[in-house]
Amino acid sequence: MRRKKLRIVLLGLLCLFLTSCSNEYARLEYENEEKIAQDADHYSKERSVSRSMEGEFTLTVSKFDGRETLWKETWKEDQEIEIGISLHISKGQVKIVHIDPEDNVATLLECTPETAADEFRTEKLIFKSGQNRLKIVGYDCEDVELKILFNEPE
Repeated sequence: MRRKKLRIVLLGLLCLFLTSCSNEYARLEYENEEKIAQDADHYSKERSVSRSMEGEFTLTVSKFDGRETLWKETWKEDQEIEIGISLHISKGQVKIVHIDPEDNVATLLECTPETAADEFRTEKLIFKSGQNRLKIVGYDCEDVELKILFNEPE
């Protein structure tokens, strides 16, 4: 009987320890381009709402850790597209990255609460032929508000 109780207590402590350190993977992988470039996403989030309409993507999340694909497109030939990004968080660190067909990772915008990009930052990007992706990568993020505007070529 005592062994069973001890096992239950130890299992409970293990669960508590794992939940308190659950975002450590996100912190460790934040600068790891090999992990970021993977097709698989690895994230946890709370109270998330996203909307994708022609030429616009929005995401609001109360808490976010990890990396998640926001947009994916395969082009037959290189495309130059103008993209506008607005990004705000109240806590943590977050970035929006572009991953090209060769799995090269380029940071488009990175922010903390002190460096939030409430105004749209616009730039022209070259999307190479093949699969291109945009991902959000972050850790300890709270109150994420993201908006991406782009005109896809016809």
